[in-house]
Amino acid sequence: MKERSYKQLEAELAEVLDRVEHADYDELDDLLADYDKGKKIITELEKRLDSAKNTIKKVGSK
Repeated sequence: MKERSYKQLEAELAEVLDRVEHADYDELDDLLADYDKGKKIITELEKRLDSAKNTIKKVGSK
């Protein structure tokens, strides 16, 4: 499975947030699934940002 890019993750999160904001759900389970999906995407985005920050710090300290 190909790893999704940062931009792809951002777009996917935007789609999830749009569904949540507009309450496009017939079932509570679907809302909860999107909530969990959104949390996982946010966690991955934060992990990538932290990694980028650490790389920048390393480059800046050389």
